[in-house]
Parts: sequence; C-alpha cells; structure tokens
Amino acid sequence: MKKIFIFIIFLLISNNLLANTLDYKGLEKLSKYNTFMDNKGKPYSISEISDKKNSLVIIYNHGSIQDVKQDPCKAKPQFGYIWDAAVVPAILKLHNKKINGLEIKIYRLCSGVKGMSAKDQKKYRKELKTKGTINLVDEFKNIKRQNIILNEINNLKNLGFDKIILSGWSAGGWSSLILQSKHPDKILGTIAFNPAFAGPKNEWKKKFPEWGAFRELQINELNKANTINAIVFAHKDDVFEDPQTLSFFTNFKGMEFIDYSELKPTKCTWADVDKKMQSNKGHNIPQSKCFTKYLEEKNYLISFLENIL
Repeated sequence: MKKIFIFIIFLLISNNLLANTLDYKGLEKLSKYNTFMDNKGKPYSISEISDKKNSLVIIYNHGSIQDVKQDPCKAKPQFGYIWDAAVVPAILKLHNKKINGLEIKIYRLCSGVKGMSAKDQKKYRKELKTKGTINLVDEFKNIKRQNIILNEINNLKNLGFDKIILSGWSAGGWSSLILQSKHPDKILGTIAFNPAFAGPKNEWKKKFPEWGAFRELQINELNKANTINAIVFAHKDDVFEDPQTLSFFTNFKGMEFIDYSELKPTKCTWADVDKKMQSNKGHNIPQSKCFTKYLEEKNYLISFLENIL
C-alpha cells in the first residue's frame, strides 16, 4: 500500500513538472481552460474517459489575433464561434465516433499567449530593409504556440493517451502542420482548416514584409520534411492564405489538399447565428453549417482518419 501511495505521488509530481516546463506569461491562466469537449462544445472532465488506451485524441488549436495581444479563449465558448476559440463544428461532430476500434475524443487547447512586441517587429522590418534578410532571435506567437502544443501532447501521452491527432483553424492549423512535419513519431496526422499565421496576404507582401520573411522561415522548416500526414482545406476567398499561396503543401507525400472554393460564403449560414456570411469571409467558412455538411457529404475527415490509422 505504501509503495502504491509513493507511486501516485510520483506521478502527480511528474505531471505537474511536465505541465510547467514552459514559462510564458499568461500561460498558467490560459491552461485552466484546456478541456475535453463533447459534440455540443460543452466541456467535460478527463475522469469521464475510462479507456485512454483505445482513445483517439484530436487536439484542436484555435486561431490567433495580433502578436501583441493575447488570443481570446473562453472557458465555455459559444457554439462554433471561432473567435471565442470554440472548436470548429465539423471536428466536434467526431466526438465519440469509432475509427478502427478507437473512440474519438476532442481536446480544446488554449495557447494564445502574447507574441512579439511591436518594437521587435519594427526591428526586423528595418533589418530586412537594410540587409535584405533577417536573423530571427525572438519568438513570435506561432512559435510559442508550437512549443505549448508540443508540451501538451507530452502531457497527454504521459496520462496514457498514446494516439494523438492535431487539428486547427487558421494559426492553429498552421502550428499543427509545423508540428506534424517535425514530430511524426508523436502525431499521427493533422487536420488543418485555412492555415495561416502571418496576417492578410496583401500585408505580409507589402506593408509588413517582416511577416512575409517569418512566413518563409516557417516554410523552410516545413520543407525539411518529405512527408506530412495531413489534410489541408483552403478557399479562394480567404484574405490570409488561399489555394495558390498554400500550393507548396501539394509537394509533400501524405498530404491531401482540398480546395473547397466551390462553397460560396454568401450561401453559408454562421454556426452560432442564423445569418448568412459576407462574400469576403472565406477564411471563416469552417464556422458555417454548410461547411460541416460539405465535409460529411464528401466524407473527408472520416476517410482521412481511417487511412492514417
């Protein structure tokens, strides 16, 4: 009995140490909102999952706002409302579905710590203008988020969840893809909706060229891998990234690239309100009811999961 007690204490201490290996300002408060969610986007306790060994955990990673601000991530987000860091409805619908003997569990991860200061961003803009290149020595938000996500993957594995998939929208999708390329031994696959992180493409090409340079550095990181087990969704009416700017993903083995531009924003209704989307909201289509229906009709997600397991 004494040995069992000591072992339990050891596990608790180990988990606590592992959970605090990253020292980002605001992370401790954010991490309190990390939780498993059901098909309605309602949080529930890990204690309700009795069979961790035969669970397939999909870690969902939310989008981001400017680097100088902390991303909103509510404890109980409004259904489908991605700016509260709610899980994309199409992912929520996978809750408790069984794939090859594994039961899917959805885990929403809050990782929106502040990134690079405005002063540092201007520093790199000046360096790029004078030298034509940059030497990155600071962490912008997406790099921090990649570290946070990887840390949480290790936490979940330490708790007994061996099979992990990453998923994300916008910056969450981008960070998921980077991690997939670097850690295929820990991550079975990635589902990325409209991946982006450098701001609107017309800005990172002209107004804020430093973000174009940061983006190139990230693409160079991706290109170190020959294979990326992922499915990527892109839309032509996305102001951040579109099928053309993301076309480099088609060069990777194991990559399924879906251009879903046939879906028109103006034909789609928001998930959280009974209202049609505006024509320039291609980036937000994953929040819509029609996107969820589109994925189910095409069977994209189930087919992807069956193929990688």
